[in-house]
Amino acid sequence: MQHGAQGQRSALQTLYELWTLLCIVEPPQITEKPEVIRVTVGDPVSLDCKVTGSPELKVRWTKDGRELQSIRQHKLSFENNVSSLKIQSAQREDEGHYVFETHGANSNFFLIVVLVTEQVIPPSFIKPLVDMQEVLGSFVQICCKISGSLPISVEWQKDKSKISSGVKHKLIQQDNAVSIEIEQLELSDAGSYSCKLTNAAGKNAPTMIGHVIPAHKVSISLTWSPSFSSEPPSFVTLPKSQVALPNTTVRFKGSFQGTPPFMVKWFKDDTELMTGPTCFTGLEGSSCFLELYSVGVTHSGIYSCQVSNDAGSVRCTADLTVKG
Repeated sequence: MQHGAQGQRSALQTLYELWTLLCIVEPPQITEKPEVIRVTVGDPVSLDCKVTGSPELKVRWTKDGRELQSIRQHKLSFENNVSSLKIQSAQREDEGHYVFETHGANSNFFLIVVLVTEQVIPPSFIKPLVDMQEVLGSFVQICCKISGSLPISVEWQKDKSKISSGVKHKLIQQDNAVSIEIEQLELSDAGSYSCKLTNAAGKNAPTMIGHVIPAHKVSISLTWSPSFSSEPPSFVTLPKSQVALPNTTVRFKGSFQGTPPFMVKWFKDDTELMTGPTCFTGLEGSSCFLELYSVGVTHSGIYSCQVSNDAGSVRCTADLTVKG
């Protein structure tokens, strides 16, 4: 009887493990695929397919029925569930029917290479954007897939104001993808973002919007995360702009409120300042300060202080003029 009971428990355990395995295994599925792409000869091309599923997925790319291998002309990669096919310099022979496959799921699409001698292909967007709802203090990336003859000039705007690359915003352009990255979202980052493209085909460049097809812009709205029970920082007193004589010490100081702990950074013209022989940055309770030693004309510029905590960040600026 005892052996019979043990055998029954063993069989039940095996059935349970099989049932658990079936519940965990997720069939492969293509969740994002590229569209038709038109490029001029010599332009780089990047095709990306995003897949989900388990266990470890096996993927492959074919062109006109023949499997592609990672060589100098075609680079294949598979990272973070994104399979990429990069063509370093598209040629006439690259025109054809490309297929991406993964465990029975397959995605068919065409890459059309157009040879243009007197006229270039105007820029266009091949991947629509959608409006985004993000959490204060988080990181966000807005990415556009584009097509057209290179070089393509890219301009990002927020509420119709041009965005420049700096500490707050990072602008990226690689192959046929452009993106903007925003660090530590704060309330002032909410709004409407747009991407404008221009090339030699003319100035009638399209603009990407997220909620219309074809889309022209993307709106970011910010919310509180349930884990963010703290109050974001805000300045109570701001550092004052100053005029100083050469070889003197300059001190900027401001105070703020919010929920600690805080992280304070000082910048000069978007370059972060670190404590050293020429300056000292400090934090005293809810006050932040910056001391500059033996200032000269080169120290003139715009200084900014950024205070951050788990709930968000805030920044203020002050000018320094050192007399010559």
